[in-house]
Amino acid sequence: MRALITGGAGFVGTNLALKLMEEDSHEILITDNLGRRGSEVNLATLEDAYVGDSENPEPPRKVFRDSVFKKAEIEDIPFLITKFQPDIVYHFAAQVAVTDSVSSPIRDFDINAGGTVKIVEAVKNIGADIIYMSTNKVFGDNVNKVPITKGRTRYDFQGELQGKGIAEDFSIDSSHHTPYGNSKLVGELYVRDAGGVANRCSCMYGPNQNGIVDQGWLSHIARQIISREPVEIFGDGKQIRDVLHSNDVVDLLLKQSEALMSREPKIEGQVFNIGGGYENTISLLELTKQWGYKKEDLIFNDWRPADQKVFYCDTSKAKEYFGWEPQVSYKKGIDELYQWTKENMSA
Repeated sequence: MRALITGGAGFVGTNLALKLMEEDSHEILITDNLGRRGSEVNLATLEDAYVGDSENPEPPRKVFRDSVFKKAEIEDIPFLITKFQPDIVYHFAAQVAVTDSVSSPIRDFDINAGGTVKIVEAVKNIGADIIYMSTNKVFGDNVNKVPITKGRTRYDFQGELQGKGIAEDFSIDSSHHTPYGNSKLVGELYVRDAGGVANRCSCMYGPNQNGIVDQGWLSHIARQIISREPVEIFGDGKQIRDVLHSNDVVDLLLKQSEALMSREPKIEGQVFNIGGGYENTISLLELTKQWGYKKEDLIFNDWRPADQKVFYCDTSKAKEYFGWEPQVSYKKGIDELYQWTKENMSA
């Protein structure tokens, strides 16, 4: 299988590439603009893992830099798709911060919507398949219209969504979306119309994640605590998310690519809500307590625009289509993330 990974030095891209490199049957091309903090470190991790081709006398690191990895902006990727002729494109490259989309909506649109449309056209022209990472932000403010309960350490949905979560047929029509939610939704629709698969992701975490305040919050908070920096909480800290380990993300992506490439007709154009599900929900207060921080050690600030007090996925559709369920418990997984972050902070 020939696979092209956009945003391949990012968190999900790195973990997927590491998995694909374990098997000789996969030929991959990794693209990234290396603009995000930690991407150079992830690139070095990929170089170290690449063993090369026994028939190629060149050192593996040189082969990796010459042919396996291409530094590229999103506008360059259609050309690389045409040249490399992949069987499948995993499209992870994106502008990922809601706050940046508000301050720079045109660039956000150019990357997430316009860039994705061009990638989709290139994929269609060579007859390849595509899997796209979308976001739960496509649902807009509708999620905040669901009645919620307020407990000592967390919020939760009321009524029929309690313990079940948001499914794919939950309405995306609402009075307000962030520019980020809009641009990712546009990309998602073009991917699906081309017969690809889109994943509306909740919160993912795991090794090779270098979080920032706007994205990758578990990793970001781990770095703050380890560095003994003040931990800033937007809102009251009771907002909950379902968290999903990278091992489970990669497992799903491989199941989806297998289904697409085997031409299972029911998979084409589908969208999946992907997260850890209710069993893997955690609030900010619960997370910081698990990592040894008391509530009085936290700094509380105003709620951010369009922040959701509750979001977790109903993942039953992914189970129906692929027999997929999260396998890594959040209690075990987030402590492993904390330890990985502690061991790799110097990098």
